[in-house]
Amino acid sequence: MAETQEIDCINCLKGNIYCCKKCFEDDEIYIFKCLTEKELEYLIDEKQQITFKAGETIVKQNSSSTYVVCIREGLAKVYIEGEKGKNLIVRLIHKHDFVTGGGLFNVELQPFTISAATSVTCCLIDSVKIAKLFSENKQFAIELLRHHTKQNNYLLSKLVNLTQKYMPGRVADTLLYLKNDIYNDNIFTVPFSRQDLADMSNMTKESFVRILQQFKESNIVAVQGNTIEIIDEISLNSISKNG
Repeated sequence: MAETQEIDCINCLKGNIYCCKKCFEDDEIYIFKCLTEKELEYLIDEKQQITFKAGETIVKQNSSSTYVVCIREGLAKVYIEGEKGKNLIVRLIHKHDFVTGGGLFNVELQPFTISAATSVTCCLIDSVKIAKLFSENKQFAIELLRHHTKQNNYLLSKLVNLTQKYMPGRVADTLLYLKNDIYNDNIFTVPFSRQDLADMSNMTKESFVRILQQFKESNIVAVQGNTIEIIDEISLNSISKNG
């Protein structure tokens, strides 16, 4: 089960009451940087910091969720649970990602599941507090809306790619997404099964494995277990562009 940490960080042991606030001040997400000292103190009051083991569910689809998830460490997958056990992974979230649950501006149920791909440490913040700050701090509201727009634009682009591209293009998109957006390196080791990678590409595991093998035989990528190396990024981008 997920472990709730009574102490948010080592600095708390030293009696530093600002350690939780410092956590957000150092955040790469500009959303929280436009909050005043008083607003930050309000935001972090009674927040929870929880560590989830790999495979554990952080947020469950079709459940009510009254908090916002801020990823501090680790990697998690966001996916839609479809019929007959088929899932569609729509994005990955990692350090400094900020995910709102159902209930931020409405009372609808959570439209997706978030589960930990690695050990994940995240802060859970009451969405009521986020909504209050949204109504009181204009710059915070603007940054929050920009963040939502960026997420929605990405999901719209992914929807178009998954429905209009052939399978090689979708596999190329998945590999480029991992390389450019998650690991920022040509060589990376993923904590995902082949089924997970197939779920990111909206295809069966057998089809994904077959196309990945074709890329390998064409010297576009090198694959050793869960370690993938992008050898010919130009060709991979061409496959992605041409679908």
